[in-house]
Amino acid sequence: MADDSQLPVDSAFRHWLAGGITGISIIGVVVLAIAVSNGSPGAREVLSTVLPVIGTWVGTVLAFYFSKENLDSATRSVAAIAKQLTPDEKLRSQPVQTRMISRSQIAAVQRGPADQANLTKALEELKTAGKGDRIPVLDAQDVPLYVVHRSLVDKFLTDRALAGASSDDLKKLTLKDMLGVKELADVLNNSFDAVNENATLADAKAAMDAIDQCQDIFVTKGGTKKEPVLGWITNAIIEDNSKV
Repeated sequence: MADDSQLPVDSAFRHWLAGGITGISIIGVVVLAIAVSNGSPGAREVLSTVLPVIGTWVGTVLAFYFSKENLDSATRSVAAIAKQLTPDEKLRSQPVQTRMISRSQIAAVQRGPADQANLTKALEELKTAGKGDRIPVLDAQDVPLYVVHRSLVDKFLTDRALAGASSDDLKKLTLKDMLGVKELADVLNNSFDAVNENATLADAKAAMDAIDQCQDIFVTKGGTKKEPVLGWITNAIIEDNSKV
């Protein structure tokens, strides 16, 4: 990549080159014209020979000069237009497949059914993975069931502890116990949606916005919740990729 610090020098040189050659050419033509008008021997022949050369020379230099200026201007215009893209337009230009967390990269996955997803174990796996604060729950065929946010688990365990549950009791709690609390069940049962593998981030955002409190979208082949997960789009991914 060219050093941006050289751009002012290059521009000044091109200005000097174009102006200098044009000026010298004009002076040369004027001198020859004066010689011709004074009847200088051979001046007319020299003028006839040199004038086309000078014209070609000046035309070539000026063509290069102005084409470079036009290219720079066009480049700046395109860059300015790109910066004017709205967040929605930027999301529409990005396929989910290029931004999703692929199935192989999804960490701390828990397997259903709900009564087998131990909460403390899930938190330990999430801590070990060191990737985010969300626990995807999939069945044996990778079909999505829930997305459990750590904040919900922490609140549920805290409420149980305050209610007098022992540490041993807390270690036995599963996702099924969380689903037994209506307000938590409402959140968990609407914790995600799905889009197909050819969707864009704009499609993922639209699906997310259609469900209250939804912050996660799974990518499946046909875009239904009953298919194996190919990838995962979070609200954080959409937010980061909508910035202009």
